[in-house]
Amino acid sequence: MKQFLLLLSVSSLALPVTAQTVVYPKLSKTLDSLAYVDQWPMQQMFKQLPDSAGRDLVQVEKDNFARHQPILEMIIKQTGYPGFKQVGEKSSNNFWLLVQHADAHPDFQRQILKLMLPEVKRKNASPVNYAYLTDRVAINANQPEEYGTQVEYKGPGLGKAVPKSLRDPKSVNKRRAAIGMEPLENYLGMMSKMHEEMNTPHPANN
Repeated sequence: MKQFLLLLSVSSLALPVTAQTVVYPKLSKTLDSLAYVDQWPMQQMFKQLPDSAGRDLVQVEKDNFARHQPILEMIIKQTGYPGFKQVGEKSSNNFWLLVQHADAHPDFQRQILKLMLPEVKRKNASPVNYAYLTDRVAINANQPEEYGTQVEYKGPGLGKAVPKSLRDPKSVNKRRAAIGMEPLENYLGMMSKMHEEMNTPHPANN
C-alpha cells in the first residue's frame, strides 16, 4: 500500500498532462490490473470453465471486490476522481467498473456518483458509465432506476431481462438517447441473449 502511494506521488510530479500522456500512468496500470482480476471470475463463468484450483468462482469474485475496496478509497483520497485526463479513457472506465461492483459499500458508490457528475460535464468521464452507476445507486437504495440498466430475469425457462424497477417507463428511451445509449429494448435483448448463453450447457470440448 505504501509503495502504491509513493508511485502515485512520483508519477504526478514527473508527467504533466499532454496529448500523449496521462497524469498518473502507474495508477492507470494499477486500475487495468485490478479490472482484469475483477472480470476474470465472470469470464470463466460465462465460458462455463471451472477454476483450476477448484474454488467457487462466485466467492472468488466477492473476495476480489472486498480486496479492491480499500485501494479504490485510497485512489480517491490521493487523486480525486480518475478521469480520462488523469489515467486515460480505458483505465478511467476500469475505475468505474470497479466502483460499479462495490455494492457492499453503497455510501462509497454515492460518493463516486457525486464526484463523477462534474467530470462528465467537462467530458472527463463517460456519461453512459454515469447512467449505469446512477441506476446501481438507486437499486441499492431501493429506488427506481432512471435508465433501466440493472436487470433481473423473469418468465418461463431462463427468463428474459427486465429492469429491476424503472421510473416513468414511457420516457426511458428519451433519457437513454440523451446520453448516447441504445433503446432499452435493444439493451434488454442483448442481456437476455447473454444470460441464455451463460446458462445453457456448452457441449464438452473434444
